[in-house]
Amino acid sequence: MEAGGFLVTGIEEARLGVDDSGRLERIMPFAVILFARHMPDLESLLSLTAQLRERDADCLLAIDHEGGRVDRTPDAFTHFPAALNMARHGDPGAVKHAGACQGAELRAAGFDIDFGPVLDIHTNEANPIIGDRAFGSTPEEVSHFALPWLQGLSESGVTGCGKHFPGHGDTDLDSHLALPTISHNIDRLRSVELRPFARAIASGVPMLMTAHLLCRALDAELPASLSKAAVSGYLRNELGYNGVVIVDDLEMKAVADQYGAGEAAVLALQAGNDLAMVCNGGQAMDEAHEGIARAIADRRIDEGLLARSRSRLSRLRKRAIKGRKKTRPISAIGAEEHRLLAAQLA
Repeated sequence: MEAGGFLVTGIEEARLGVDDSGRLERIMPFAVILFARHMPDLESLLSLTAQLRERDADCLLAIDHEGGRVDRTPDAFTHFPAALNMARHGDPGAVKHAGACQGAELRAAGFDIDFGPVLDIHTNEANPIIGDRAFGSTPEEVSHFALPWLQGLSESGVTGCGKHFPGHGDTDLDSHLALPTISHNIDRLRSVELRPFARAIASGVPMLMTAHLLCRALDAELPASLSKAAVSGYLRNELGYNGVVIVDDLEMKAVADQYGAGEAAVLALQAGNDLAMVCNGGQAMDEAHEGIARAIADRRIDEGLLARSRSRLSRLRKRAIKGRKKTRPISAIGAEEHRLLAAQLA
């Protein structure tokens, strides 16, 4: 696996043009993530995912899709309410069905990976970035609804990813704009923020995403996303997680302003993440790719870490490609059954 195999990248243009095609050919990323700008309508989205699949059948296609505020899909899709709204109906079975319906529509459009569910806990009303994206305000509520949603998504053939370790719920800053801090001691973290992640690990969650926030109990200096103590020490060793770990977008100001994409990507892999994600800028993608390539050549990243990452990523790729066998017709997108359920949960 070359350096690009440790990257998830976006594409700059709304359609797959010469520049993006050339960059993807050069980087050969593990996955490509798409956003609203890539899917102004269903026809454009289907054309783009078909192009990407034809270019490289092994490259996985990803999206950040939850419902509510985090829904990049065009009008033709069913638009489910935010997680907190769905959970307030108190029916885990209905929430699992919602995950399956959302997954079926993503699967029909060609997606392999969805960066959801949120495992953060809504404990801070002033939180500008999580809020109703969380499934509840207690660890029990979050686990009670997020894990069925994840199961429904998985049963549809789409690989899910729990986020944002070690927990972004009790912050008052948006990590897209600045570095939030969590000052709780380790006992509090274990009893609240970390519990949904531990439950998700026990249930076999295939991917987890690390957050750009300073969690003083785990590492007083580095953001958790770039911290060996947080990722290798706590997530891997303490919680025993051996699935794929991906770092949140390295273009977010919480890390970009201090480290830049190249150095942040290297720090992320050194910490124990398997994948670094750069969603938007072509220059940042190039910097991350070049940074990882140099670090591998210079042996700045432990070869044992890289070998374990390659093994985990190989397993995840096989799982995701197997999910493609659960084909869904285009008619699944916006199906009446899905719209009725979304209305029921709204």
